[in-house]
Order: sequence, then C-alpha cells, then structure tokens
Amino acid sequence: MTSALPTQPKTTTEPRAGDPRSGVPDSAEAARRLAEGERNKETIRRCYEEFFGRGNLDVAPELIHEDFVQHSPDSPSGRAAYIEHLRHAAFAGGTSRVQRIIAEGEFVVVHHHMTLPGDEGRGMAVVDLWRLADGVVVEHWDVEQPVPDPEHVPNGML
Repeated sequence: MTSALPTQPKTTTEPRAGDPRSGVPDSAEAARRLAEGERNKETIRRCYEEFFGRGNLDVAPELIHEDFVQHSPDSPSGRAAYIEHLRHAAFAGGTSRVQRIIAEGEFVVVHHHMTLPGDEGRGMAVVDLWRLADGVVVEHWDVEQPVPDPEHVPNGML
C-alpha cells in the first residue's frame, strides 16, 4: 500500500501579470492602454481626414500640441511652424490613402500611400509614427519610400 506524502504548495519566483517585473500589465492596465490607443487612433484618423483629405488646417491647434516635436528632417518642430509647413509643403493638395492604423497606448502608426499633385509616378509609401499625450499630437517620426515598379515588388508595398 502506498501512502501519499503531503506536498508543499509550489512556490514560484515568476512574476505575475501586473507585477512590473513581468512586463505583462494587469487587466485594468491593459484595458486602459487599449482604450487610450483607440482614442489616439481616432485623433490621428481625424488629422489625416482634415489635413490631407479636406485641406483643413484650421483644426490643427486642437489636434497638435504647441510644443510639438518633429523628428523628420523635412519638417519643423513647433505647432505654428508645422502648420505653416503643411500649408506650403509639396504634398499640399496631394492625396493620402491610409492602408492601416495601429495603436498601442500613446503611440499610433499609420501606413499610407501618398501621391503628390501632378505626380505621374506611383507615389510614396509612408509610415508615420505619432506620439500623443492627453489627446493631442506631441511627437512625430516618419519613413518615406518611392513606390517602385510592381515588377520589383511582386507582393506590393501597400
């Protein structure tokens, strides 16, 4: 006859969700970040619709922070300077067709196809990374690449 020995409860040194060492937020924090990301996605979607879709820069002061930081070498920092840049940039009057928007917390990534007025080419594939705080844009990075001939990119860029 075998008798079962009493077992000690297993102990673990693995941190659980919510413990800062785990890298996994607890469910309340995860829900907060998800909601923040969705709100920020809508703000950025509005920027694209207003700025590039309608050419309406009058709403920019409510969407872009006064001390906006720009990391693109082609655009200035500061809300007023950035609005002026948008008003006179080569892409003013062009089109931007958003392919996808991805958000996590304060960051939003937009992958879009930009064409310029009078552009006979295939346009540019652009990835923008935006950081928002309190519902307004505070920082921006971008990467742009001319869309090559489809024979060079059989799977497409957009």
